[in-house]
Amino acid sequence: MQKRGLISVYDKSGIAALARFLADEGYKLLSTGGTFGLLHSKGVPVEEVSEYTGLAECLDGRVKTLHPKIYGGILGRRDDADHLNMMSAQGMDPIDVVVVNLYPFFEKSAQGLDIEALTEFIDIGGSALIRAAAKNHAHVTVLTSPADYAPLMEEWRSSEGGLSMNTRRRLAGKAFALSGAYDAAISHSILGDDEAPEILNRSYRKAFGLRYGENPHQQAAYYIPISKNDFGALSDLQQHQGKELSHNNLRDLDSAWRTVNEFDDGACVGVKHAAPCAAALAPTPLASWSRVFKADPVSIFGGIVAFNREVDEETARALNNLFLEVIAAPGYSREAMKVFSSKKTLRVLSMTRLPCDRWETLPVDGGLCLQRVDGNCVDEAQWTVPTKVKPTAQQRFDMNFAWRVVKHVKSNGIVLASDGFTAGIGSGQPNRIGAVNIAIASAGAKADGAVMASDAFFPFDDAVKAAADAGVKAVIQPGGSIRDEDSIRVCDEQGLTMVLTGRRHFRH
Repeated sequence: MQKRGLISVYDKSGIAALARFLADEGYKLLSTGGTFGLLHSKGVPVEEVSEYTGLAECLDGRVKTLHPKIYGGILGRRDDADHLNMMSAQGMDPIDVVVVNLYPFFEKSAQGLDIEALTEFIDIGGSALIRAAAKNHAHVTVLTSPADYAPLMEEWRSSEGGLSMNTRRRLAGKAFALSGAYDAAISHSILGDDEAPEILNRSYRKAFGLRYGENPHQQAAYYIPISKNDFGALSDLQQHQGKELSHNNLRDLDSAWRTVNEFDDGACVGVKHAAPCAAALAPTPLASWSRVFKADPVSIFGGIVAFNREVDEETARALNNLFLEVIAAPGYSREAMKVFSSKKTLRVLSMTRLPCDRWETLPVDGGLCLQRVDGNCVDEAQWTVPTKVKPTAQQRFDMNFAWRVVKHVKSNGIVLASDGFTAGIGSGQPNRIGAVNIAIASAGAKADGAVMASDAFFPFDDAVKAAADAGVKAVIQPGGSIRDEDSIRVCDEQGLTMVLTGRRHFRH
């Protein structure tokens, strides 16, 4: 029986050189459509699949390779005499090399095509060929990426014909990964993401390796969606300078970008350990950064700073006075970039996408939790005020600000704020009064006249008492405790105003 290779590719990069190599190695090549035309034009000896099978392509090219002579040649076991006898009797030559890449569904799904148009970019024959060849990788080599052509030819030459089982197994694994990712993208496009699916399929590709994970002994890498249709704010960020991003940088960056984009007004947010340590609103980036630094000059050291406005030269000079890990913004002036260039290790990132994920996942040992992203805050029109004292316009402004910040603080989370900047933050405490005490201690004298936001209800009135003793004048919280009346009564006794939003914002 004649040994054969089958080549049918959408991306034709490097395919002529590979085909000529296989032909020189004694393989009789089969091909289809545009691939056949290209190889024929390059003088590579090649036979059309329809000639070999005796079945012409049909249904506008939807059926090209779906034929027993093709799949028998791929799937037949070369170490099984019964298989070989049947292949010989049926005229099925062994197909030992399969080179296939798929219709560009990933790319087309990002172009906003409707499902009817997208359907025409769903590859059926290619996927089937890949899976068949990968299944029989003990005897068949499957190639799905032009990046693998040169390494294959190099190994083939160095081993005087043929590839190792490890190489064939690795290529088969890549083929099944591609097939699975392709099907997942199709499934996602058809089902959408309005509901939690019965089977959760999402496909990601490795963007780059990370030096390590949360700690130096943990291996890590960063992945982004295969389809640009699923890209989010961190999928295509641009790094202008500095050291490579770390696992912790990315986690902190995600928190900073989500928080700073809570605001339409100019804002700056500082983050440490994936939670805000300070935030501020101001008309200019310099003013907002100055207020962030004033809010917590200790925690921001070695942190990440994010802006929702372009950073100018003056702001860059102020930032350069402190050790920071990462600066993120929609853009930078040319002068600002010159200033930053003096700090070679400082990571400076441009980010142009707003946070857009609709679902988020959290791995647990042996499973995965899926939930809707904690989206927009409850509109002020839905707030209720159960206290005798009603909030002033300035207090409402500050409560709105603090409420949007505390949404991103680790629970139990407390934020004290005044005049559009955080006075103190208590984050990640196992009890609410502990978070209140930390926020008050951090604020010091700035607590006097501030507002306090709590990500969840007060189980007891101790938190409100502590806030009142520190000089806090307004409280915003979701409500819902069986002891809400106790906290409301303390507010009335101490002359505080309280707002209930009706929505909790736990973040673990």
